Amino acid sequence: MKRYIFALIAAALLAVGCGDEKKDKPADLTGEWELTGAELTTKSIQIGTEKIEVYISFTADGKFELYQKLGAGFFDKYAGTYTLAGNLLSGKYTDGKTWGNIYEVSVSGTTLTMTATENSADVYTYTKCTIPESVK
Repeated sequence: MKRYIFALIAAALLAVGCGDEKKDKPADLTGEWELTGAELTTKSIQIGTEKIEVYISFTADGKFELYQKLGAGFFDKYAGTYTLAGNLLSGKYTDGKTWGNIYEVSVSGTTLTMTATENSADVYTYTKCTIPESVK
C-alpha cells in the first residue's frame, strides 16, 4: 500500500513539473523590431494619411531605444528602461515619464505582438529586423 501511495505522489509531482513551460517563460523581446502593422481602436492615435515608421530595440539588461518618424520628417529617438513581468511590458523614458500604456506581449518566431491593456485595445505588430544605420 505504501508503494502505491508513493507511486501516486511521484506521478502527481511529475505531472505538475511537466506542464507547458512556455506559459511560465516570459517572451524574449531582445533584439531589433520594425513596426509592420497596427489595429487602432482609438481615433486620438490616428495621424491622418501620414506614413509612420517605428523601430524599437530591447536589450537583455532592460533598456530600450525607439526611433519614430512621421511623414517625410526625421527620426526622433526615445530611450529608457522597460520591465517585463510575465507577459506584461511597461517602460519608462529617460526623463522619468512612464509609457502611456502597459502592453500584453507575445513573440512567435519573428513576430512581436503588443496589445495595449489600459487606455485602449490597440494592437501593434513588429517584425524582427536590423535597424538601418540611416535611422540611428
